[in-house]
Amino acid sequence: MNIEQILGETTNLILDTSVLLGYFMNEAREINKLLEEYIFTQESKIMLYGHNLIKSELFYIICREKGINEAEMVLEKIENVINTISDTWIYKKAASIKCRYPIAISDCFSISLAILQKCPVLFLPEYELSRDTAENINKEYNVKIYIV
Repeated sequence: MNIEQILGETTNLILDTSVLLGYFMNEAREINKLLEEYIFTQESKIMLYGHNLIKSELFYIICREKGINEAEMVLEKIENVINTISDTWIYKKAASIKCRYPIAISDCFSISLAILQKCPVLFLPEYELSRDTAENINKEYNVKIYIV
């Protein structure tokens, strides 16, 4: 399934930190145009979900790269777009995923949130979360991880 098809068919979605960073740091990525068209628009029918680790990662990475004022502005934009789910609802599932797979804890939180919300989660390609690992987690946890 391609990314445009996923965005066209879903009403709930989780974007990993890397996807959000690429968008808010204006990186030249193909997905950014689709995010603008399907998510970051007034007409969007997609509800974004996130967790506090995403906000922490966004803040500290943008703060390091562009300064605290830019980090604050991005966090303000995120607050208006993402429905943040309390970690108390997802920490145990995230911990069980981390126990079984050597991936970043923030990724585990995003995956566990996708399980809770029964929706897809989008990641950029990364070393720790290979396509094989994502496929194994998809099967084991009945989740929809897409590496875009």
